[in-house]
Amino acid sequence: MECSEVIVIGAGIGGLAAALALQRAGVQVRVYEQAAALGEVGAGLSISPNGALGLKSLGVFAEFRKLAYAPDEQCVRHFKTGRVLATVPRGARLEDSYGERYYVIHRADLHQVLATAVLANDPAAIVTGHRFADLQQDGSGVSVRFDNGEWKRAEAMIGADGVRSRVRSTLFGAEQVRFTGFVAWRGLVPMDQVPSEALDPLCQVWIGPGHMINRYPVRGGKLLNFVAFAERSGWEDEGWSIPAQVAELAAEFADWHPWIRQIIAAVPERDLFKWALCARSALMRWVRGRAAVLGDAAHPLLPYLGQGAVLAIEDAVVLGRAFQQAADVPEALARYEGARVGRARFVVERSSLQVPRFHSDDPDSFHHEVPVDEALGLFGYNPASVPV
Repeated sequence: MECSEVIVIGAGIGGLAAALALQRAGVQVRVYEQAAALGEVGAGLSISPNGALGLKSLGVFAEFRKLAYAPDEQCVRHFKTGRVLATVPRGARLEDSYGERYYVIHRADLHQVLATAVLANDPAAIVTGHRFADLQQDGSGVSVRFDNGEWKRAEAMIGADGVRSRVRSTLFGAEQVRFTGFVAWRGLVPMDQVPSEALDPLCQVWIGPGHMINRYPVRGGKLLNFVAFAERSGWEDEGWSIPAQVAELAAEFADWHPWIRQIIAAVPERDLFKWALCARSALMRWVRGRAAVLGDAAHPLLPYLGQGAVLAIEDAVVLGRAFQQAADVPEALARYEGARVGRARFVVERSSLQVPRFHSDDPDSFHHEVPVDEALGLFGYNPASVPV
């Protein structure tokens, strides 16, 4: 298919992966990012086999692998005693079953890998300081207006502008946002401040009544990334980078195991942030005319299956393949939507259903004979080969 240019709104993981996939399909791309510059935002994220296969198809796996940590296993521990409730295989067994394994990485490292690849293909591909405001479209293309008053036009537009997407609300109207009753904190702790006995294995999930902590190494093992969840009311700000106080988090987990209390005490306050977990429904439609949504803009999900970044990578790979295989832009977007909506809705719904499992009043009842992500078939999806 001949397509002169596609506009992508948002230079996050999904937007950059989409840009790279489209470039590899022979399409010129312009990515418009509202921030004044690409920066180091966020902390750790996980990439399961389905996401790793997507990165392979985008041609960036070797660079990703240099920066990611590949655990052989992950354990689930009791919040108070530290007893191991389950051990989850993350290495060779997954490779044997799915052709890839499980990885964890600092978000900024994966972001840099993708940005470098996009810019290597086209040094002018990423444009900062442009916040999406509105769009107009006709049968031949989409005109996009930004807050700075500029207009840009292309044959298609992809909205990858995150969970509070302006593109989504412009295309499909206002949405209902529901506070789940849970607040999350994310932090980075220097590894030399973590008790050595608490590092076997390096990847651990701790569960307790109304609370959970997921922690794993990033940055070559120099930092321990953690995300802590607590059932709370009275604070519903969804912002991703809101500074938090160590004392507040320490009080929330005051009755937890000493290892957890030591990790919380060691986090530099400048590296601690919190946000409210809000639920939205995944869209039934992702395309309107020549405009579509991707990643969190299409399917915002709770973090309990670790599939947020992975779903965005899946979207991007399928989008690029759709542009390769279709005769024109409308067909490409229809193929993309048809291949992805059902998969994404399934993962969104299943992520929400994990809340009672990981915040149980009876953590001793936790069982994991078959890891839930494997039982759901999440890892068996290869975005590079599924029908499009």
